[in-house]
Amino acid sequence: MNVVFRGKSMEILDEMVRQGFANTKSEAVRLAVINFGKERLSEAELVNRKLDQMDREVAEGKRKLLTAEEALGEYAKYLKKK
Repeated sequence: MNVVFRGKSMEILDEMVRQGFANTKSEAVRLAVINFGKERLSEAELVNRKLDQMDREVAEGKRKLLTAEEALGEYAKYLKKK
């Protein structure tokens, strides 16, 4: 993905590199995205979004839901039976 920065956003990237927060502008962008995620998106929210996406994919037939035995494969023999 190519992104063009101008004005204030370019100044911020330049300053992040100048002050040593990042070695390159690309790294500065990655750091900013991660910081945004930490500040604005809670881990619980991200997990719930992913689980909702997985539920949709199962319902649409795009993802298979495995049983414990299928997921464990050869180690299924160690499951405690009820």
